[in-house]
Amino acid sequence: MQTNPSDWHARRARGILHKRSVQKKLQANTVTALKKIFSADPNPDWRLRAMWTIQQIGGFTEKELIQSLSDKDSYVRAWSIQLLCEDMNPSVEALAKFRTLSVSDPDPVVRLYLTSALQRISSSEKWAIAQGLLQHQEDEKDHNLPKMLWYGIEPWFAENPDKFLSLAPSSKLSFVTQNMARRAVDGNQLEKLVALIEKGSSNADHLLSGMLSGMEGRIDLKTPSNWKSVSEKLRKAGGKKEQLALEISGLFGDTEATQRAFATLKNKSLPLDQRKKALQTLTTQQQKGLVSEIPVLFQEAAMRKEAIRSIAAFDSEPLGKLLLESFPKLTQEEKLEAMQTLSSRARYGNMLTQQIKSKKIAKSEVPASVARQLLRVVGSGFIEVWGPIESVPSNKEAYDKYRAMLNPSALNAANLNAGKSVFIKSCGSCHKMFGEGGIIGPDLTGSNRTDPEYILMNVLEPTAEIQDDYKMVVINTRDGRTYSGNIISENDRQVTLRIVGQDQLIINKSGILSREVTEVSMMPSGLFENLTQTEIVNLIAYLKTNKRID
Repeated sequence: MQTNPSDWHARRARGILHKRSVQKKLQANTVTALKKIFSADPNPDWRLRAMWTIQQIGGFTEKELIQSLSDKDSYVRAWSIQLLCEDMNPSVEALAKFRTLSVSDPDPVVRLYLTSALQRISSSEKWAIAQGLLQHQEDEKDHNLPKMLWYGIEPWFAENPDKFLSLAPSSKLSFVTQNMARRAVDGNQLEKLVALIEKGSSNADHLLSGMLSGMEGRIDLKTPSNWKSVSEKLRKAGGKKEQLALEISGLFGDTEATQRAFATLKNKSLPLDQRKKALQTLTTQQQKGLVSEIPVLFQEAAMRKEAIRSIAAFDSEPLGKLLLESFPKLTQEEKLEAMQTLSSRARYGNMLTQQIKSKKIAKSEVPASVARQLLRVVGSGFIEVWGPIESVPSNKEAYDKYRAMLNPSALNAANLNAGKSVFIKSCGSCHKMFGEGGIIGPDLTGSNRTDPEYILMNVLEPTAEIQDDYKMVVINTRDGRTYSGNIISENDRQVTLRIVGQDQLIINKSGILSREVTEVSMMPSGLFENLTQTEIVNLIAYLKTNKRID
């Protein structure tokens, strides 16, 4: 049956043969017949079927599997690797052959199976196998191999940091090299990493890039004693090395690098991305000199969005006033960014609340997620201005009200383009539909959107059923900021938070004052409260549509 055109019959036959093997009822010639298919059949699929069956019934010797590592078929070689590592204890002979294959096998499938086996190899040979796999420049753009190789070697850092970093200088895979440097930063091995960079390998650029990536968002790092001399050499080298060295020095708080960052920021003739990077570096350091520069940057449309983000790093009443006074003139995108900044601190939150109270800023300008954030930074006084937020009634009267509003004739007459605009403003920062929108909440494209009852239940009672992944986490930092979002990754030193309307945010645990996992959904209640009847009807009609609206 292993040569039957039907894969289903072949699988069933393997199961039956395995059962007979366990019960000691196999016919005497079964293994011989299967080995004949495996060794001589011209069909590679049937050979693999025979191979799997022989393994299931215990018909292979280790010597035969080691011989199969030299087979002409790459998939046979690959499966031989997997079968030899099933008990996580391959023999010395097998490991020697793995080492040879890691260097010389021309097929990426075999190398992929070798990378998959790395965590099943406990002996010292694993280092040599990884070293061989790292030499294949042709795998640089492979979708899987660099990632699989990284996953295979990353746990070794804790075992032996020095040996781990020794793999980096000769690596031909930039993804792995950069991640090795990043792991060294996370593991507090900065001096060893800098010493490795000083040796001047061809991978210095990748190591510096990984080092920079690992440092971003960290304000708890101390400058390694050997960085000053190494950075001077890198700056003299010019090019990318110089640029990376300057950015790293800036994150270390180097005085000269800070001065350069300010000079870059002020120089309008430089490329925009360089100036934005300088602003981000200075913001991370919370450089006091930036407070006087932000109003100047506000006058540049291209830098305004980054300047708005930078204001969140400072507890400054003049900057808060600047943001509020400029608010009517901002673009829609800038207004959303401003709302995020104004809800990040108690001072700014109180200032925004007063603007809402005096109706200088309309409630409709404030996203529901921002209103919820303001409740946390301002306190109960915000409810007096705004009204209920997390306790919006979801009683029968509310359902009846919206059911009557969302009758078939109203929905049929709705403006879908206007509904899309409401979606982008009220829902799109969290939810994606037809490929447009955010990724904090579930993608709505495939949900039960055609049923108004389903939509009403999720809008009126978003916390009725809530998965842990969508519970809101509130983090207060020692510098006075408040963040609300959901955690997408975490390690010993940092938390990565996904926040409505913002890029992913990395927060150092050393800077966290308090952290609370709430029992409420990331989706706030009262989504309809600040929408007109026409906006609600248009929104629901858009949500019900089965095609993209352009």
